[in-house]
Amino acid sequence: MYGDYRHMVASRRGRILTLTLDNPPLNAVNRALHDELSTVFQDVARDDGCDVVVLTGAGKAFSAGADLEEMKRATEDAALRSALMSRAPHIVHAMLSLDKPVIARLNGHAMGLGATLALLCDVVIAADTARIADPHVGIGLSAGDGGALIWPRLIGYARARHHLLTGEPLTATEAAAIGLIQKAVPPESLDEAVNAYADRLSGGAILAIRATKRSINMALGRDAVASAEAHIGLEALTMASNDHREAVMAFLEKRAPVFTRT
Repeated sequence: MYGDYRHMVASRRGRILTLTLDNPPLNAVNRALHDELSTVFQDVARDDGCDVVVLTGAGKAFSAGADLEEMKRATEDAALRSALMSRAPHIVHAMLSLDKPVIARLNGHAMGLGATLALLCDVVIAADTARIADPHVGIGLSAGDGGALIWPRLIGYARARHHLLTGEPLTATEAAAIGLIQKAVPPESLDEAVNAYADRLSGGAILAIRATKRSINMALGRDAVASAEAHIGLEALTMASNDHREAVMAFLEKRAPVFTRT
């Protein structure tokens, strides 16, 4: 079922399925991985061999967010911009509608879309060396891929506004303290903590657990249906701006951006 995925690796431990983002070096989300993320949770929904899902990243990072080299190309290619933007609502809807519990194993930094992927999971357990941020504004973009939807609902509007309007990162320990994630543990304890939580869910009354997840996500899912496409539209608007192109070029050229508000 998962053999055709190029940037995701599936493995099983009993009825626990682990999906590993695998796009070295930092699991940046390029167009191919966007495509895979937009379908994989639908495949998981049809997978009768798993009850619990663990989502993690290969190597040192969970996901560094967008592939900036590809974003540079997208500033000059409207078709590529459209393709990148069209996938995000599918990812959000598929994750929220999946009734199987998903645990994010945050092995390293989760930035931008990487943070959104983690926070849309039901439980986030992170290495305390990881950092979490949604720095869309830093590259001249609106946080339209789900960040504006999920951050306020987890930590309230005041805190979410600060982190989304500035892109300021949180350590995993800070994120756990304010309720953005479930817990932060030393890196050497991450597997033990994730496996124990996955085993607890897998060994529980799975029908009740799935029904409870559906109940929890009903209001959030309705909000996503109402707003996800609009959020992406606003991000697409900023993606066509001169400020976005300047921010991407400045990042790649390792200099400070000069924004012109256009």
